[in-house]
Amino acid sequence: MLVYANHLKLLGSDAPEAVFRAIGAWLKEQLGFGLHPNQLKRDGQFKGKRGSVPSRLRVYATCEDTPELYAWVLKHRDNAVKGRQWTTELGVILANDTAEFSCIVRTDEQSTLVAEAVSASQPKVVPYLLSNAKNSSNVSFAASVPGSATKTVGQDIDSYRSLLVDIERSDRDYPIVLVSPTRGGDYLLNVHHLQEKLFGLAQVVRVTDDYSSYEMEETLGRPWSAWDGAVNVLHTPTPTGFIRGVLFRSDNIESWGDKQHDRISEILAWVTANTNIPRRRFRIRPEGVVRLAMRRRLEAIRTKGAEMSAEQLESELEKASRVEQEQSAWITELEQENVRLEAELRESRTSAEDIQGEMRKKEFVVQSLKDQLSDAGAGRITAIDEKKLIDLACRTDQPTPLECLDVIQSTHGDKCTILDSALKSAKEMNRFEYGRQLLSMLMRLVTEYRTTLMNGGDSQAKKCFGKNEFAATESKTVIGNKKLLRARTFEYRGQAVQMLRHLKIGAVEDKGKTIRIHFHWDSERKQIVIGYCGPHLPIPSH
Repeated sequence: MLVYANHLKLLGSDAPEAVFRAIGAWLKEQLGFGLHPNQLKRDGQFKGKRGSVPSRLRVYATCEDTPELYAWVLKHRDNAVKGRQWTTELGVILANDTAEFSCIVRTDEQSTLVAEAVSASQPKVVPYLLSNAKNSSNVSFAASVPGSATKTVGQDIDSYRSLLVDIERSDRDYPIVLVSPTRGGDYLLNVHHLQEKLFGLAQVVRVTDDYSSYEMEETLGRPWSAWDGAVNVLHTPTPTGFIRGVLFRSDNIESWGDKQHDRISEILAWVTANTNIPRRRFRIRPEGVVRLAMRRRLEAIRTKGAEMSAEQLESELEKASRVEQEQSAWITELEQENVRLEAELRESRTSAEDIQGEMRKKEFVVQSLKDQLSDAGAGRITAIDEKKLIDLACRTDQPTPLECLDVIQSTHGDKCTILDSALKSAKEMNRFEYGRQLLSMLMRLVTEYRTTLMNGGDSQAKKCFGKNEFAATESKTVIGNKKLLRARTFEYRGQAVQMLRHLKIGAVEDKGKTIRIHFHWDSERKQIVIGYCGPHLPIPSH
């Protein structure tokens, strides 16, 4: 089973030294003893111990000419799972102050009884290499290597547009991992640690904690967005240009465990499922090193042929030719087997992703319906209300604000009061483009926000919304202006009630993109009172 594959290109006069120091340090841990630099660069075999587990190393090299090629194959059994063997292949090509490095990790199950799953992991040699490069002034990674540092999106609408260009690039050969903050502004994954684990494989993009979810969805589209602590893994484009997005909601991520290691390992598994086959194609194969070494030996024999007798020359050529033919046949067989295995792996991965994607979609729909119906009371929804919900869920177009209020009233009428002023203002918003986002916010208002308000107070309740979704009051200039304050005052149970708390979507003068929902909390009756659902109310500058 192919667990991990990576390919890195380093530039600079110190690149060879940085690579060999990283490999030497890593091999010392795997063998229990260090190798002399000369031992790293010539054919040889070594036995050691990885802790208490025996390990075996085979070195292949050809450095008689440029480019120099090296390969190291390390094998050891799993110290916890009986019947499983681990193989790590490292390869290096050196030429003109350039070092190409490849790394392959795979397992061989030596028994059908081995059923325990393999956890995705990054071999330590990769962070060693990254550290050596960062600490050297004469080493850098090629521009084609992704993930040298995390990127950020959400500070303005141009950042989304820039990300969209990167997502849609037809030559993009790495996944993009979009990590969003929770409603409280926290991140369920350490983005910097995640990027280190995905170095050379994927680009991590952190969504700022003050991002606008509606701007993100408007620019990137919902399939390529992430919100409320979710992580979206955007795979590399297919030959037809299709880009698969695998969304993990916050509850999915939390179910992986509390440790960052476990959560990051899960994301690494999904990334490597997309990158292992393409990265493996750049693998510096041990058999390739052997083949090149053989050809160079043949060339050396031909060069020195004049110094040999006819019998000696014929004998040497026949011996070298026989070895080359045997190895060529072996290499061809291995390559054919690799092609077959890669095709089977690709097919099984795609099938598994499709099935898991469908399962997540169904889980999301089920959970959404549960959220909508929770606390509504048994038998509360009538047949008419149920039909409305089903019709609304099946529609491709966005619901209007008036329809959103109608759904809330139908399903949660015992927790909220919607005033005529709210219905009247909502009628003016038939062109509003983000009805599903509005419905989600209203649902949170009458469920999560209301429950938290009763149990934890306003300071905790406002965390149910993002920073750009909720305002606890109005500005001093609005509060100090009687005319503007009057526009935010609505009649409730025979009294004039100022409703300064409000939800918000958008910040432009366009009824299709901006809406405000002003509401009041009736603590005595434990009711959310919605007094307004319409265009942005007047402010001093307008």
